[in-house]
Amino acid sequence: MLGCSPQAFGAGVTTVFTYQGQLFHQGSPAQGIHDIQFELFDAFVGGDPCAEPILLHALPVVGGAFTAQLDFGTNVFGGTGCWLEICVRPTGSGGDLVTLAPRQPLTATPYAIYTLKAESLAGPLPASQLPPNVARLDADQLFTGTVTFGGNVMVGGTNSDPSLTIGGAIQAGAFSGDGAGLSNVMANAISASLAERLWKIHIPFVAVTNAGNPPDFGGKGAVAYDFRIGTYEVNNRQYVAFLNAVAVEDRFGLFDTNMEASVHGGILRTGHPGDYHYTAKPGMEHRPAVWVDFHDALRFCNWLHNGQPSGVQQPSTTEDGAYTMTAEGVASNTIQRNAAARFWLPSDDEWYKAAYHQPWELGGDVEGYWRFPTRSQVAPFSEVPPGDANTANVCCATDRVATDVGAYVNSATFYGTLDQAGNVQEWVEEIIFITNRRLRGGSWDYNEFYTESDDLEFDTTNYPADGIGFRVAGAPRP
Repeated sequence: MLGCSPQAFGAGVTTVFTYQGQLFHQGSPAQGIHDIQFELFDAFVGGDPCAEPILLHALPVVGGAFTAQLDFGTNVFGGTGCWLEICVRPTGSGGDLVTLAPRQPLTATPYAIYTLKAESLAGPLPASQLPPNVARLDADQLFTGTVTFGGNVMVGGTNSDPSLTIGGAIQAGAFSGDGAGLSNVMANAISASLAERLWKIHIPFVAVTNAGNPPDFGGKGAVAYDFRIGTYEVNNRQYVAFLNAVAVEDRFGLFDTNMEASVHGGILRTGHPGDYHYTAKPGMEHRPAVWVDFHDALRFCNWLHNGQPSGVQQPSTTEDGAYTMTAEGVASNTIQRNAAARFWLPSDDEWYKAAYHQPWELGGDVEGYWRFPTRSQVAPFSEVPPGDANTANVCCATDRVATDVGAYVNSATFYGTLDQAGNVQEWVEEIIFITNRRLRGGSWDYNEFYTESDDLEFDTTNYPADGIGFRVAGAPRP
């Protein structure tokens, strides 16, 4: 039985804080190196994650005690409660992470509660200390001076009438402009299509560490830097958000009609050019997005790199950022990743390392690489999810259809990705025979040997298919 008790939280002026804990195994202090994952939630039980989890590999535990430096980034702690969930396993054990209970509440630190004037207050600021001309939200207001607006205001009058008298509630039949300066607008006042164009999606990532790892005997898998890669393949719900943000006209054909017409496609389109709207087919929201060609995937990465903007397909949305998309580069298959990319399609070595690498000293094979992306030298078995260890959605236990991403929870790679052994094949950046790009991983349509590390699959960049999707990679902290 594992147990954990928090000891202290270190205060600091950055977003990094220190967590010290004590780990027990069967009632005695644990010893040795462990993989420990930390994740924030907005509730003591259940709830939603507040940030991406942090997985620390090979953390020393001495006499049960360990110390971790954690950084969940900015804009995570917004004033509401947060609880820290901790999962642990002995490093190199090959087992799943064990979730410790209960979650630990994160409390305030001295820097967090310090302000220049707060020490002078002994409770809520009394109304008597407010200046008499300060507007109050809980009382009627009388403005005796001039109220000036920076633009034209029409309330039952004309643009030339500078006076403004409001005897009650303000009602407006319509607003003009793009709404860029509006704030605090009630959600029920926004149309569904506009709201969906403004949605931001969350893509879970895992950290791929051990920078500078050597390649395998075939020369594959060496990556000189740490990076992140998507835990799952991009799903229909995420791709729908992308389409609603940038494809109201769909100049570059990010939507393929097979997404709607094919039983394997998961996206519906309504409307007309300039007012297209996209939804996921019921029940297929979490299945991988397919019928996506190579350059569609690059444009999705550009959209992530640019902050998931809403607008027509142009350099600030889909045509520049991680990749500079030109007609000549697309036609000649020469588009390459830009040096400052924040999100991108994995290179072949990046994908390969995330799928097959596990250092020998951390429980991997003597070569440091597995033959299959399920931490196994034996081909995975075809089973329906969740499956046992070393299983995947390869032909044909699921009746030759894709499953929800991440459904095979018992067959994660060493770094924590899912579905690299099956579900759909995935685009990577590597150019093959000048006109093609490489495909990696298994598929519901092919047998388990397509998942082997030395398998060679490729296709032309403009070839979308019902068994091809993609996952994204990114900088450690984009």
